[in-house]
Amino acid sequence: MQILYLSNRPQVMRETWQHVRHFMPWIERAVIVAPDRRVDEFDLGPEVTVLGDTEVTGLSSTELGRLDHVRRNVTLRRAVVPTDLVEDRFLLSDDDYRPIRDIAPEFFTNGGKDIGYFSYELAEWPGHTTDFDAAQHITYDALSYLGFPHLAYGAHMPQIMRKELWTEAFERFSTVSDDNVLCEWALYFNIAQHLHPDQFDEPRPFETMCWPQYGAEWKWWVSPPRFSFENFYPDLYAPNGLFDGLPTALDPAHATRTTFEKINRWTDFGRAAERLEFPTDVDNPWTKGSKLRRAYFAALRPARKTFAYITGTNGSPTRR
Repeated sequence: MQILYLSNRPQVMRETWQHVRHFMPWIERAVIVAPDRRVDEFDLGPEVTVLGDTEVTGLSSTELGRLDHVRRNVTLRRAVVPTDLVEDRFLLSDDDYRPIRDIAPEFFTNGGKDIGYFSYELAEWPGHTTDFDAAQHITYDALSYLGFPHLAYGAHMPQIMRKELWTEAFERFSTVSDDNVLCEWALYFNIAQHLHPDQFDEPRPFETMCWPQYGAEWKWWVSPPRFSFENFYPDLYAPNGLFDGLPTALDPAHATRTTFEKINRWTDFGRAAERLEFPTDVDNPWTKGSKLRRAYFAALRPARKTFAYITGTNGSPTRR
């Protein structure tokens, strides 16, 4: 099986590839699209093919540099997937989607049928501030207008895809827009599963830790049954980060214990954040660098507890 990446971070990509080869050894080949100036830094072995972004797209570095994050990623993927370098069936990923336990091929296929992993319903996507948020809303508008389902599959974990169905999904989208502000993950699975139900198993809930980066940043729409992948954030490993002191590179002898420590820290933080309790020694988006914010949340905690008692809720972030 082959996996396809976009990356402009050689060291992050190198560590992710180590995780993939350790936990998913049946992934034997990779294609990486990287900025032209950094291609030579991706020395990951003969099984990895590295392509320059201008070579793939035919656009100049200046033209690519003008694109926002979402448009650039979609432009690169739309350009490389139809080429002969990408196999008919492949895994699509990013350089920061890391397996954290043994993953068998059956995770992605069931009796020859592909499995997609969803994390939300696009009609209810809560964000409105980033390019990623805009892509979720625009993709919902397009899928809804065209009469397709609209679950969110941008779950920050690798997903299995077929080149022929990828092309077909984008052909359907091109009937309403030529823009590349969209979620390619959601576009693919919603259209492909609807048009070819015999080739897909039932969609399953995502299994990604650190999506969102900090538990309780926003409420889950569906609960992960377990964590199989980490959405890697380097700053979580920095001093005063949530994973401070833990290695980012794979240590095969201690991989299982390190993974469990990360899961425990992340879920503990999420549960505490639901109670408005934030550890003073961990940087986080709620209280980082602000005594006033810490005092504010400390004052809110009694009211939060009273509300939970009156309503009989337990602060769970899970909606399903």
